[in-house]
Amino acid sequence: MSSPAPLLTTAQQQALQAVQRRGGPVREHSPAPAPIHVHFHPDWMVPDWMVPDWIVQGQPLLALLCQQGRYQSQFESGRSNGSYSPQPQGERWQWEDQQFAGAYNHADPAERPVYGAVDLEPLGHPGHRGYGAAPRFGSAYLQLHSAATARSSFCDPDSYWQPHHVGLWQQMDWQQLQCLQLADPLDHYVEAQVHGGLLLARDVAAVWLDPCYCDTPLAQAVQQSGLALRFHPGYRLQANQLAQASQYRGAEVAEVLAHMLQQAPGGLTPAALGQAQARHRYPAPLLKKAWHCIAHLGRQSG
Repeated sequence: MSSPAPLLTTAQQQALQAVQRRGGPVREHSPAPAPIHVHFHPDWMVPDWMVPDWIVQGQPLLALLCQQGRYQSQFESGRSNGSYSPQPQGERWQWEDQQFAGAYNHADPAERPVYGAVDLEPLGHPGHRGYGAAPRFGSAYLQLHSAATARSSFCDPDSYWQPHHVGLWQQMDWQQLQCLQLADPLDHYVEAQVHGGLLLARDVAAVWLDPCYCDTPLAQAVQQSGLALRFHPGYRLQANQLAQASQYRGAEVAEVLAHMLQQAPGGLTPAALGQAQARHRYPAPLLKKAWHCIAHLGRQSG
């Protein structure tokens, strides 16, 4: 059972009201709220300068989340799996300024929303077959209680595309989704902006991990935190898929994958990618695209 909803700050209330004004009329027969998923790379190391003094440094992201008990937006954490540009007049800053009518421009960074995506399968769409709503952003995800949708705003497709289809839950057209028309299957998700903070104990129904993390300290950290732990079918990219990877994200990315496969002849899992990130062996943009290849081509459920 989820805990009572948080009291929203003035800035958060104004942000939701701004989206409501842009979203148009409430639609009849709106479906019941579906869960929101917040994706991340569980074992990617967080730089020490981003870690509070009271937290042990040199830890992977999931361990840090379990210790802090809350998920932070890029304006607060200094990291992002998408467009990282929280500085004033940066791309993300400008989009939030437009989407929320400047409600957060002078607010504390901790008040800004956390980004996730809507689980489309309960709404009758194919979705990503158990891998979460937006695997583009990581192999792991937090499944939020459906109550979080009441304090969330949405856009279809991702805010990167500067969409006009925005609104609160009852204002969105959940039948004709524009994101499903995009060429890249990793773009098939409806973005959610969760206002009012994201506390693990209050808002998270389950933490979903790749099976490669079973019986690891990361899985133990989740269990010790009291959160429900679930595993999806898993990712594993094989050497015979490198040609597809080259077509999908380019020859340079395929070369990085081939180099990593030399150390992982059984196939590349999210854990293998996490080890590469921890060792700083490849530029971040290439590592990000390498993950896209694993997320698209390496799914074990077919």
